[in-house]
Amino acid sequence: MHIYIGKRILQAIPVVLLVTLITFSLVHLMPGDPAVIMAGEDASRETVEMMRRAMGLDQPIHLQYWDWLSGVFTGDLGTSLRDHRSVLPTIIQRLPATIHLVIASFIVNFVIGIPIGIISSIKQNTFIDGFARIFALLGISLPNFWLGLMLMFLFSHNLQWLPASGAGTIYHLIMPAIALGTASAGLITRLTRSSMLEVVRQDYIRTARSKGLGERAVIYKHALKNAMLPVVTIFGLQIASGLGGSVIVESVFGYPGIGRLMFNRLLMRDFPMITGNLLVFAFLFILINLVTDIFYGVLDPRIRYD
Repeated sequence: MHIYIGKRILQAIPVVLLVTLITFSLVHLMPGDPAVIMAGEDASRETVEMMRRAMGLDQPIHLQYWDWLSGVFTGDLGTSLRDHRSVLPTIIQRLPATIHLVIASFIVNFVIGIPIGIISSIKQNTFIDGFARIFALLGISLPNFWLGLMLMFLFSHNLQWLPASGAGTIYHLIMPAIALGTASAGLITRLTRSSMLEVVRQDYIRTARSKGLGERAVIYKHALKNAMLPVVTIFGLQIASGLGGSVIVESVFGYPGIGRLMFNRLLMRDFPMITGNLLVFAFLFILINLVTDIFYGVLDPRIRYD
């Protein structure tokens, strides 16, 4: 296990380097000049050129990348063009709020998707199965920003049960978590259903039933564990993609996480903050995939990491 983790970490290093290169290149291809942003729209050409030299933007792009990458290895992701604050401490300050939101959306995903998928597979081709399939289709199809606005209109504006924006209490998490987790719940419902239907047709399930085991024991002790292997893969990907979805959801609900920070700084063309956020997103994505791979061994002892 330890050797496997070490190998995966070593494999992640070139991936992180490639991500830094792509991130830096894409951000610098965005329209807008950071020197003009810093100097102001009304600044003279001489002032803009002076600002460009001060920021190192007059150097070749590969030297700019090397200077930025050197800072990344020392924990310095640069300084914001807007508020002149260090990028990494700003992201770290906002990161817990986003992690809370992603965890809450995972709970919504887990609590809704897996039970509905199991019930749908047990009640195949019944009214319950049809309802579950419609729910899964709607969950995947509805944009999370539209669902967020509808939740806000109903529970905040009309019923006044939940706060429309902000953070700090569990009530602030409910609507953003539902908006972010519903699409994943629809996908998990469909995958759990199809995986369960495949597993319950296996010979060992028929053997367990022939031995007189109850249906509950057959489903939850034998079928579900094996059916969860492909679902775990999607869970890991959905948690990671939830970080990207948080950009829109946090903006809709005014939730103070790194997703909203990312969206606001995109509008402001704050290149150092944008690059830092993308790098953190990529690092978390790689970390979540590593944890997902390790969790395979918990579900299926046949998997060996050596």
